[in-house]
Amino acid sequence: MSKPRLLVVDDEPDMLDFVERVMRRRYDVVRVANGDEALAALAAGDFDVVITDQKMPRMSGLEMLDRIAGSHPRLVRILLSGFTDMPDIQRAIERAILHAYVLKPVDSMKLLAAVDQAYRVRDGAPFEPPTD
Repeated sequence: MSKPRLLVVDDEPDMLDFVERVMRRRYDVVRVANGDEALAALAAGDFDVVITDQKMPRMSGLEMLDRIAGSHPRLVRILLSGFTDMPDIQRAIERAILHAYVLKPVDSMKLLAAVDQAYRVRDGAPFEPPTD
């Protein structure tokens, strides 16, 4: 059985390295450095999950997710943010642009849990709140 495909979008190489290390056992990870590269990757292949940074040059993570939500409705969309843009994040969740978000600094276990939970809920499993 093949692993689900995960697209990671971040302009910081260290964060791309971190997310790939955390996710590579469960997911086939593809890395890109910006929203334009992400849009090209999504046009060229199928992905199950996208994790994107919010603050990037030219196109924010939420802008990118908004552009792809309609054309990739089954794609699980996760946002990483070092800023608490809660009103924007809440609106994105309400509009079904965003499935989950993880605040920076990113805890590897919380990231795995958020992605796994969003992926299961997308496929019809009941939501299980995290236990901290």
